[in-house]
Amino acid sequence: MVLAVVLAALLLCFLLVRHHVGVPFLAMIAGLAVYEHFGSTFAWFLNQWIPALSVEIAEVGIYVLLVAIAPLVLYLRAGKSGLFGAMRAVESIIFAVMLTALLAGPLVSLFSFDSLAATIAGQIESVRGIILVVGIIFAYVDTFLYRSGRIS
Repeated sequence: MVLAVVLAALLLCFLLVRHHVGVPFLAMIAGLAVYEHFGSTFAWFLNQWIPALSVEIAEVGIYVLLVAIAPLVLYLRAGKSGLFGAMRAVESIIFAVMLTALLAGPLVSLFSFDSLAATIAGQIESVRGIILVVGIIFAYVDTFLYRSGRIS
């Protein structure tokens, strides 16, 4: 249920706002790479500075900051998308699904009472690589086709 609510909220936001998503996609993937390489180290340093903050919560916070919040800020600062109609809906769906898929693990760990979300997160984890490849391809295509507010 938690994942469905997050997916619906993101999809609605992306459909209404209509910004360009290529750079935020790439920022999301870069944030994931930075987290995978340095996330546990950052969390350990935070735990040393703030002993009341557990390492697990610090890791989730760093993950959400790098993978979701920074790309969403870039998305809101991006120019208007030149896509219209069905292509805009497809762009919004892909971005919302990718962001929800990447946030599934931390969301399930924060909301442990949702057993359906845990099952879905396990299934998402098995196809996470495919989701990332599709997102990377879409990000590059969107970035290369985007030129000053219109698709050329």
